[in-house]
Amino acid sequence: MTYTTERHSSGRGRRRAGGARGRRRAPSRGVRGRSGPRTAGDVARATFRTLGEVLFTAGLVMLFFAAYQVYGKQAQTDNEQSRLDQAVAEQWESEARGPDSEPLPGSANSRLYIPRLDQKWVVVNGVAPDDIRYGPGHYPGTAEAGQVGNYSVAGHRVAAVFWDLDQLVDGDEIVLEDRDNFYTYRVIETEIVTPDQVRVVAPDPFDPEAEPTRSLLTLTTCHPKLQNSHRLIIHAELSETRPKSDGMPASIADMAPEQAE
Repeated sequence: MTYTTERHSSGRGRRRAGGARGRRRAPSRGVRGRSGPRTAGDVARATFRTLGEVLFTAGLVMLFFAAYQVYGKQAQTDNEQSRLDQAVAEQWESEARGPDSEPLPGSANSRLYIPRLDQKWVVVNGVAPDDIRYGPGHYPGTAEAGQVGNYSVAGHRVAAVFWDLDQLVDGDEIVLEDRDNFYTYRVIETEIVTPDQVRVVAPDPFDPEAEPTRSLLTLTTCHPKLQNSHRLIIHAELSETRPKSDGMPASIADMAPEQAE
């Protein structure tokens, strides 16, 4: 009995020893794998992964910024246009500005309607960045609405202003309104030029050296969208002058019915 007991005890001891050795080997292999030296491939993979995350984040930031530039200022522009609309109505009603006085930069100059785009704006005097922040501006020194020469207007390529200007085609109507009349122009030419082509706002943009004989309207904006490497130019020619006493032109009657009185 003593011999048998000792033999079993010895076997259990060996099994326990063997199990202990087996349990110790498993974690030791894991430790060696985690603590081993990093290879060049590991470093390259980590670098590219980090760089990809940074570029992805930067791309999202740029996308949101571009969207804000195009669409985010819509409410601000609408509010400022409402203020300008009231200001120009009061100015025309009171006739406070004398005929020989110089227009103030940023003050209201006319109303501009584009029926195809279902858009209208108050055009201010001046084309400096602060002038056209919330709408189109009239180039100083160019003709007034309806006059012989070239009534020239600049506007930003944003959703609230001239974003869809490229949709205009020959024959489309553009209407200007001043204190006394509505002037209907029809698009006659579209061109894309570099920013140094200032002849587009000359009295006769098709022959800058000639004396103007036609009443023209020119709209300018950046091209392509979200860039400013070129300028999109829309030229139109006066086709009708309508006194306000005759009511609004049919093409814009639904855009500003409050002016039909």
